[in-house]
Amino acid sequence: MAALIAVMTGCSGISPSGGPDYGESCTLTITSTAGGSVTTPGEGAFTCAEGAVVNLLAEPEEGYQFVNWTGNVGTIANVNAALTAITTSASYSIRANFSGNSSSPLGINYTDAEVEQLIIVLVNDVRQQYELGILSEDALLTSLAREHSISMVENNFFGHERYPGERPLDYNMSPGDARGENLAKIPTQQYSPGPYLSLQEVCEWAVSGWMDSDGHRANILQPIFTETGVGVSFSDEGDFIYLYITQIFEGDYY
Repeated sequence: MAALIAVMTGCSGISPSGGPDYGESCTLTITSTAGGSVTTPGEGAFTCAEGAVVNLLAEPEEGYQFVNWTGNVGTIANVNAALTAITTSASYSIRANFSGNSSSPLGINYTDAEVEQLIIVLVNDVRQQYELGILSEDALLTSLAREHSISMVENNFFGHERYPGERPLDYNMSPGDARGENLAKIPTQQYSPGPYLSLQEVCEWAVSGWMDSDGHRANILQPIFTETGVGVSFSDEGDFIYLYITQIFEGDYY
């Protein structure tokens, strides 16, 4: 799926708070999570002329990936793009979010991205067995799924509810569309101490568990769903390292 990014001119009226006034002004506060930083225009509180367009660039550190912008994001051109822009029509606070380190925890020989891709492959294999169309990967659904998996790990919960600051499941959903969501929390070992499971084993465990549950099975086998996104985050919880997996489905309801 191609992403269309609007390229805009920089804001000539942006300065750190306490700088010169530019008539009607707004405060733009920019922060980031661990794993990267906002290099354009930087981080902190800035004063900018009302209506100005401010270029944003979030750069991940090695082994991390940009997820999205959260906060007062209503005028951000593309919340899923590391390079984008915001129109400062009011005082806003925004945050650049980066995924947990995408390199694997010690002892595990696969990455979160590899789990995401194999989950889609296995779910599509199941759908084909039931003569259903395969699901294509959608960038927005992937971003929402990653955000939720990361949020569950960072905020120590497991469930479909959204933590404050997260985008809702129906974020940017078109009228007439439907969405569904499957969650899984899979240990990377069957017992501890013991060998780590392979990429294939943990993904098959997740998908087979969903197929054994009526609600999760219904999402996988829902004929109207045509797109999907999967997000994964590792969580070290003492005796076990877990995979938090979110899969979001979407299709036309009408």
